[in-house]
Amino acid sequence: MSNGLFGTVRPANINIANDVEILYYYRPTRGTGSDDFDGYRNLNPTDCLVYSVTENTHDRIDGIYDLRLPMDEFNKKGFYNVYIRPKVCTTRIIDVSVLASYPDVRGVVLNITTGDLAGITDLTGYRIEFSDGTSRLIKSCNRCEPVSVNVGDGYPTVTRYNLVDTSSSYVFCTVSPSSAPSFKPNASPYIGTPTEEVKVINTKFSPQLIEIEMVEHDIETLTYSVEGDQVRDRDNGILTTYNTDKEIYKQFDFYTVKSKLGKELYDVKKERSLIDNTQTYDNVVKE
Repeated sequence: MSNGLFGTVRPANINIANDVEILYYYRPTRGTGSDDFDGYRNLNPTDCLVYSVTENTHDRIDGIYDLRLPMDEFNKKGFYNVYIRPKVCTTRIIDVSVLASYPDVRGVVLNITTGDLAGITDLTGYRIEFSDGTSRLIKSCNRCEPVSVNVGDGYPTVTRYNLVDTSSSYVFCTVSPSSAPSFKPNASPYIGTPTEEVKVINTKFSPQLIEIEMVEHDIETLTYSVEGDQVRDRDNGILTTYNTDKEIYKQFDFYTVKSKLGKELYDVKKERSLIDNTQTYDNVVKE
């Protein structure tokens, strides 16, 4: 029975290629940087993000993705910072003008078919950041075309825009806020200037920073060394450690260093580079 409360959060519907940007940075330790990294590097999001699927039907679950990192990039021991953020599209403003039929409606004109914006069909809900740090939210985005309008006798014609249904390269974007506040009616909010470089960023999800530590051993391999079965061959001094499947995990030369007088000085355990495959568990232990 409904109690009258409704959820307000839903999974984002994103296009991995157009909406996501993944960067990463590597450090050998927390306190030192890598000589090979002078900044964050980019990863192809379509190679790293895969839709999660249900167990039985194998249908994808919207809003949940599996992160698969390429081993040719993540192959060193150390710390990786993986930054997943909405894609930052850099473009230039074509014009800042008004609609010919509604001169009170101001907006920003962008070319949506070139550069980083190519492939995006609608910018509604995106954030536009101007060079002075000002940020505006795009409220509407419609195809448009320029028209010359005579604003009055004795005045030159000016360029304004009409909304069209055709496949125009230009879009007319209204932003918020774009009108003067009631307490300062003569102040016009800044919404850019023609040819200004701006950043257009989707707001479909929040940025995520993930720290990944790549190590030589994990809990399972440490368990082999601490609790795993071991056999020491007293004939050749080989110490063999096995994993849970009774397979050879590590082998060591185990011997004692003695003085010239035969006094035992040190017990040495040295990892072998060549595995003696005759020391399998089945060969050694006859159960």
